[in-house]
Amino acid sequence: MNKQQLIDFESKIINHYNNNKLPFLFHLSGGNETQLIDIFKDIKTGDYVLATHRNHYHALLHGLSPDDMEQKILDGRSMFMYDREKNFFASAIVGGIPGIAAGIAWALKKKKSDKKVWCFVGDGAEDTGNFSEAVRYVDGWDLPCTFVIEDNDMSIIANKKTRWGKAAEQKWPESCVIKYHYTLPFPHARTKDFCDLSESNKIKKTDEEYFPYFPQETFPDFDEINGETLTYKEAVTQAMTELGRDNTMFIGYNLGGEFGNAMGTLVGVDEDKKLETPVTENLMGSLALGMSFEGIKAVVYYERHDFMLVGADAIGNHINHVERLSHGEYNAPVILRTVVADGGPFYSGPTHSQDFTKVFRELVDFPIFEPTTPTEVLRDYKKAQMAKGPVMIVERKSCYDGKTTTI
Repeated sequence: MNKQQLIDFESKIINHYNNNKLPFLFHLSGGNETQLIDIFKDIKTGDYVLATHRNHYHALLHGLSPDDMEQKILDGRSMFMYDREKNFFASAIVGGIPGIAAGIAWALKKKKSDKKVWCFVGDGAEDTGNFSEAVRYVDGWDLPCTFVIEDNDMSIIANKKTRWGKAAEQKWPESCVIKYHYTLPFPHARTKDFCDLSESNKIKKTDEEYFPYFPQETFPDFDEINGETLTYKEAVTQAMTELGRDNTMFIGYNLGGEFGNAMGTLVGVDEDKKLETPVTENLMGSLALGMSFEGIKAVVYYERHDFMLVGADAIGNHINHVERLSHGEYNAPVILRTVVADGGPFYSGPTHSQDFTKVFRELVDFPIFEPTTPTEVLRDYKKAQMAKGPVMIVERKSCYDGKTTTI
């Protein structure tokens, strides 16, 4: 696709807007046609392309059908363009995709694939800690991923100097980061001339009509599984060992070593299935989601439930929503494992012993299990093992003290 074809496509979208056919938020590409065409010369068929809310040019250059894209935009999906067959993924969450890109790249390297990940972000996403963590991770492990910063120096409305003062310019490793500058001929969203939305408002659909919910997964009761001869910790250890026999990775910190192994529950898991991460809870969840795109089921271990709040962006905006936003093209078979420190030989303090289960039940639509007996542990992890989507399992430290009854 050449420069004029890209411009003509966006002109068609503008016409739809002016004719009151787009009663929702959308973001136009423009001013960077030459730069993108040049970059896409290096992107091969089968490579992953991850883009932002401003993704129309990227999708077109990666081979998505202009007619299909136009219809998806008319259906309210401008910011959420997906194509599983072509490995195209877009997210409207600023800074949300770099960690996912790193996870895909990690899986590709493990599989010795010749594919690569290309992750496009704006200078607003460049500002985020999520971006810094992902770049550092990709650079540190030589993962097959290139981040492309598309810098129009406006984030939403403020330029970098306004946002950062004398720290406006950041240096990134050339091994995995490309940066180009351009001037966007449009405002942050829509066009310069806002049309009368009174007519388009009449055709506006509900959130659920644009993005229908999928029914929550259901599971067998597994009544035949009984763990009454085990302690709670033995049951968790047995469940982890069973999970470790699958194409599974365990992600988190304190997964190995004399004082780690996730409170001693990963002793039966091979060391090459444990991915020790930095203390980066949001990156951990994003890595897991990216790995799942390449068929790896990850168990993400949050040592305390309190720490899961730091990872709530990846959990709430991507792991929870990816199936719905992609209309089923992507899914997130991820197990989120955490522990509420409500017991034990010492007091963990108010920031290390909180229970946020009710908060996450409001935040996510996928199953959350709270096993309090060894039998429940075995059954709930069996459900998580067979799940096609995400599952959260909340363990309780008080149960590790040998209790087998509901607390």
